[in-house]
Amino acid sequence: MDSIVVGYDGSQPSSVALDWAAARAAERSSSVEIVSVNASDLFDETIITDVLQDAERRFRDVAKDAHVQSRRVSGRMPGALLRAAETADLLVIGAHRRRPLRAALTGWRPLRTIARSRVPVVVVPDDWAATDGRVLVGVDDDDSSSAAIHFAAREAQAAGVGLTLVHAWQMPVPTMDGAVAVLASPIEQKAAHRRILDAAGDAVLAEYPDVAVERMLVHDNPPAALLTEARRSALLVIGTHHRGPLEGALLGSTGQDTVAQSRMPVCVVPRPEKA
Repeated sequence: MDSIVVGYDGSQPSSVALDWAAARAAERSSSVEIVSVNASDLFDETIITDVLQDAERRFRDVAKDAHVQSRRVSGRMPGALLRAAETADLLVIGAHRRRPLRAALTGWRPLRTIARSRVPVVVVPDDWAATDGRVLVGVDDDDSSSAAIHFAAREAQAAGVGLTLVHAWQMPVPTMDGAVAVLASPIEQKAAHRRILDAAGDAVLAEYPDVAVERMLVHDNPPAALLTEARRSALLVIGTHHRGPLEGALLGSTGQDTVAQSRMPVCVVPRPEKA
């Protein structure tokens, strides 16, 4: 049984996030906690209990057999929510897709939450609608996507759907050796990136032999490649480095663009910290 924390404040984005978590819990064994941060600032104290109970009822309408509970926590965002989710397997939040920098839970920024989270975070756009489809995961040039790939494979296996691995590549900027420009060979570059994709796909099949794996090598920038393929997917999974002083550096341009523009839920999986 996995554990899920859903950030909730009664707004449209948080309600859609709750619906996504309920749909997922209906398919597999899950323990879900609905967490409202500083709810007394959003609702009159006398109706806080009713608001959270309504959320539980909404959840049970979809996932009748799942274990669900709710609570209010005090503190500032996103720290309070992250502390509530620090032992969870998954944190689920909602976001205004047309207003990507501001989301549910009193206007906190989803990028900051993702950048600081040590557990995978699913961002559900407020215009999300349930659909069938494969799990899609981005494959990076380095090992920063390894955790994301394994997470995506587990999700695909649990949901009984296929897994699509997408690796985007572009020609590098020519380097200068003295007065001579050193040009990379397109054939060699494509072959090198194909090896990266094949290594990732082979690793998935070795650990998850029952998962149907599709490999896509795309000549494009990563956000465009992922967003295009996400149209026929139910969940998009990406990794993050968790390094750099700013939330944008922590998440990277691929994460920022996909979270802001994807019509499908995006799961951002942090790379495990080194011991």
